[in-house]
Amino acid sequence: MSLIEKIRNRQGLLMVMIGIGMLGFLVPYDAVMAMFGGGSNPEVGEVGGTTITAMEYQSEVQNRRRLGFSGETLADEVWKDLTEGAVLSDGIAALGLTVTDDEYQELLFGTGTSDYLSRAFFSNAQNKQYWQQNFSAMLSTPEGRASFMEYKNLISDKRIREKYDALLTAGVYTNTLEGKYDHMAANKKVEFDYVLATYASVADSTVDVTDRQVRSYYNAHKGDAEYRQKAGRDLTFARIKVQATAEDAAAISKSLTEMKQAWATAANDTAFFTEQGMNYGERSLRRADTETNATEAGFFDAEVGTVVGPYRIGNMYRLAKVQRFSQAPDSASCRHILLMPKSQGDEAEMAALKTRADSLLRVIRRGGDFEKLAATFSDDPGSKDKGGFYDFFPRGRMVAPFENFCFDNAPGSTGVVETQYGYHVIKVEDQTAPVERVSVAIIEQAVEPSTETVRNSYQSASEFAIGVTDRESFMAKAGEAGFATNVATDVARNAKSIAGLRSAAEVVSWAWNASEGDVSNPILADNTYVVAFLDRVKEEGEPRFEHVESEMRTGAIEEAKAELLVARMQGTDLASIAQQNGVDVRNSGKVALKFPTVRGAGAKSEPVVVGTAAGAAVGEVVGPIVGENGVWVISTKAVTEAPAKDDFLSEQTTLLARARGAFPQRVVNAMFKAEGLEDMRN
Repeated sequence: MSLIEKIRNRQGLLMVMIGIGMLGFLVPYDAVMAMFGGGSNPEVGEVGGTTITAMEYQSEVQNRRRLGFSGETLADEVWKDLTEGAVLSDGIAALGLTVTDDEYQELLFGTGTSDYLSRAFFSNAQNKQYWQQNFSAMLSTPEGRASFMEYKNLISDKRIREKYDALLTAGVYTNTLEGKYDHMAANKKVEFDYVLATYASVADSTVDVTDRQVRSYYNAHKGDAEYRQKAGRDLTFARIKVQATAEDAAAISKSLTEMKQAWATAANDTAFFTEQGMNYGERSLRRADTETNATEAGFFDAEVGTVVGPYRIGNMYRLAKVQRFSQAPDSASCRHILLMPKSQGDEAEMAALKTRADSLLRVIRRGGDFEKLAATFSDDPGSKDKGGFYDFFPRGRMVAPFENFCFDNAPGSTGVVETQYGYHVIKVEDQTAPVERVSVAIIEQAVEPSTETVRNSYQSASEFAIGVTDRESFMAKAGEAGFATNVATDVARNAKSIAGLRSAAEVVSWAWNASEGDVSNPILADNTYVVAFLDRVKEEGEPRFEHVESEMRTGAIEEAKAELLVARMQGTDLASIAQQNGVDVRNSGKVALKFPTVRGAGAKSEPVVVGTAAGAAVGEVVGPIVGENGVWVISTKAVTEAPAKDDFLSEQTTLLARARGAFPQRVVNAMFKAEGLEDMRN
């Protein structure tokens, strides 16, 4: 969508921005920002009394972008570094952790290792070589040295954090007693007979649970871990598509049709498109490339200069002008020796490399062993171990000068070619049989919504938003209009996408600044207008009763069923208890204390039941026991002790690996919780 179209669709916002701009001539900037609650440098976060300002945060994001980092996760990585640095800085300083100049040089150019450096720069041998050359080249100019120091600060900070994490991880230990208990829990087994009356066997209508009992259950269990909620937002949103109509497509086709004759009679294609303010591309096609489109298949029967189209492929309309016909191989194979400069732009070094390349070429033409020369002199790690060999590759795979030499010269030809990587000594090994090809110049124009179509979609979305009064009317009106709806739950403050919406940052920002029951204005995302309804605001900690009333009612009903079943399950004989409750006496099989799931009893594990059985005397009838799946009466048949062992090293090793996994991050998260991390980014 063009800029003018976006402005037209946001005329109200434009007037506000103009007003703010005019106000800026009369009132200082800081005062204007203060009027909107922002101040001159608003805070975006706080942890343990340390504030993170918007300027500090955005400055670091921009700095990393200048260093070449990008991607949707960059801002979150910066946020992580700033907040974790705030809570860890004192501990790191107390430990005296640093990265010396010698260590840094060893990390970049020696055998030193860093997970971050490997992940961000040295992901493979070719990347490592590239970055080592890049770092070396930086030291040759003042501007480069400044960049080098910025990289050094970042990499050193990451390396110090790796050292800190390694110390934390190394401090985690499991002892022999823990290993022993794990061995016993996994291998001590109990077998028992049981009678189980499940909660599902009692109809909900059998018990009478009042609202007061539900509230009482909530008060008793709202602090339980299973009900503790994270900060988030629940919202429902409707999507009003912004898509091209048949009229829009017809208008594009008409525009290209009008251009067709002018292009066909143009004396010079480049001049024609310069005059039109357009670019065009040229493609070389085989017959096989055109088999799926009847119009393009006709290129091979047309005369040079013929303009074909407009025709549609997918979401694109095309005009194509036949340029020339040729016979050319599909693929070629070659050997090459790459001589790569250590410093980009060094003319003296390039001249020396050219001299060396010419010398190698003379040796090869006099019968020198190409494979041995490639293994000795080539700087291409992808081929030097294979004697410089590249197996058959199609056009478009390699850089143009390299590729043109391989396709335009006969097998056996040798030569020297310059590319952006340096100088290549090339020998053409083989080519596939020539096939007929046609070169065509192509204009493409995407089928996009017109200004009127966009305006109509926005109007529909606006009318829908205005007519909504509550969630019921939201869903009803969306259904009447045929708008697709989605529900997103537990949306985090800085989520970039949500269920049903890839680019959701603006919708998420609205949700975190709105109140329950609010309806958004239309928001453009994923080529649709989104209208959102904020269902629920969730804060960290104990949930509000109205948010978990259904779950609490279920719990209260289950509690009432348990009381009813306990009264029914009295007795000292399993058979009679089973008969009274219309169930069978069952056998548990051998159940380990570590894995207390009883076969035939339901999906939930029963640690209390299994633990009670393991501690009871054989033959003793114990119960009723209120369990996870229902109410139990049990009788232990046998207890098998864990096999005796002298050491528990394998158990300790397993426990240690589990304990160390992500341990540093768990420490940081605990510190965040204790220090009260507040994320105010939107």
